[in-house]
Amino acid sequence: MHEYLPGDWICPNVQVRHHYFVFVLSGLTGRIVATLEGQAGAGAMALSSAGRLASGNLNFMTGRPAIGRYQALAHTKLLVIDHRVTHETLWHESVDYLKIVFAQNELINLTDRIGFAMIGLLPAMDRLKALLLTWSLYYGTLSEENGKLMTTIPLPGRNTHVAQVIRTSTVTLDGLFAELKSEAGYRRSGDFMTFAVDALQGVHDWMRYADGEGAHLPRPKWVQDLLTSAQDEPFYAVDGSDAV
Repeated sequence: MHEYLPGDWICPNVQVRHHYFVFVLSGLTGRIVATLEGQAGAGAMALSSAGRLASGNLNFMTGRPAIGRYQALAHTKLLVIDHRVTHETLWHESVDYLKIVFAQNELINLTDRIGFAMIGLLPAMDRLKALLLTWSLYYGTLSEENGKLMTTIPLPGRNTHVAQVIRTSTVTLDGLFAELKSEAGYRRSGDFMTFAVDALQGVHDWMRYADGEGAHLPRPKWVQDLLTSAQDEPFYAVDGSDAV
């Protein structure tokens, strides 16, 4: 296990040549994907929270280097698993099991692709809502207020991190949250934020359209159904503990 403090670089070089999975036990990491130098505040950034892979899924079979910079955004604990160990374990499994493993790995990579598409095609508000929808799916707690379904989620990093993920400025982000307050009753309390779930329907519709017809594990028509069904599934909390 490895521990990192906020701001520590997990991979010191732009060209990531290691051959292992990096699994986030607790904390939050970011992959800066748009600049070779990977300087803070530049380009776009993808987040990996507890229970997710920080890196290692892109070159599992080929061993080719990936391009990017990986940084701890909070006090983070990581588990490093050598690709060779995983290979040796997998090749003894049944074909049906291997199909499941590679399907999941493919879904991880396709998530990257849809993320890049959102950054390139959608306006800033929809990019923010896409992030909030993802966070609500895995870490949200639902409640009802005045007949509206609300979701409460832990903050997905500092405002500077959120701005970098959706590729906008912190000034624009402040304006987006002000708009979300008017539209969806957004409010913040300590390290958590709450807002109306129906504000996420539009970006959910876009994701369903992007998935296309006949998608494996299709998204339900209504975002409320997606988030309600997720309440019954256990996921890692942002702090690394089990959450329900």
